Amino acid sequence: MKVIATLLFFVFSWMYSTSRAQDKIPVFEFHGSVNHPLKGTKTFFGGGLGVNFVFMDERKLSMKTGFEINFFHTWNPSEYTGKMSGSSDVHYKFWNLSIPLMFRLNVGGRARLFWEAGAYLGLPIGGTSTSRFHTTPTGPNQPFIDEIRVEKFKGYFSLSPSVSLGGIFPVSPHMDLIVKPEFVFQKNFNVQDGPFSDFNTKFCYIRLCLGIRINPNDEIE
Repeated sequence: MKVIATLLFFVFSWMYSTSRAQDKIPVFEFHGSVNHPLKGTKTFFGGGLGVNFVFMDERKLSMKTGFEINFFHTWNPSEYTGKMSGSSDVHYKFWNLSIPLMFRLNVGGRARLFWEAGAYLGLPIGGTSTSRFHTTPTGPNQPFIDEIRVEKFKGYFSLSPSVSLGGIFPVSPHMDLIVKPEFVFQKNFNVQDGPFSDFNTKFCYIRLCLGIRINPNDEIE
């Protein structure tokens, strides 16, 4: 909890300092996304929603933060759980709440390309793994187990560096369309209660974000 409190304090301090650095109202960005994990021999699509605030949007270098929620689903063929026991066909599903801390390099005016880099600070909302758990008897009185198990995992926080290249396209005087493909490496810490595997520790994914930008300022640079 101390680590999470420190991270949140840093985030809101960063948001406050960036808001004081400009006179204009931040640009609002709303997006939906589709993600696809890259780890494993079988992966599944997930999705998410986000609301972000862009500070100093009229400059070449701007800053972005906000809140996003994402759903992930991936799969491992097997997982070692202990001597003479293991799980197979392991499906992981979880929701993650994250706060982006991004720098954006803009090229162009209203219609522009941008390069974005930074990291997401993430907290779990909930997660489960579904697998076939089996054990091999080690003695005459030891039972053989072969059953479907659903387990919850929680307690981690994540730090996820990311990089993306996107485009912004005007549709009205105060509204733009934004398209952004993105590559993210998610690193999870302090995983507790439930399955522990390479998936819970780290994984990579790509996602496509599509949304709108609303600029409430009277003059749009």
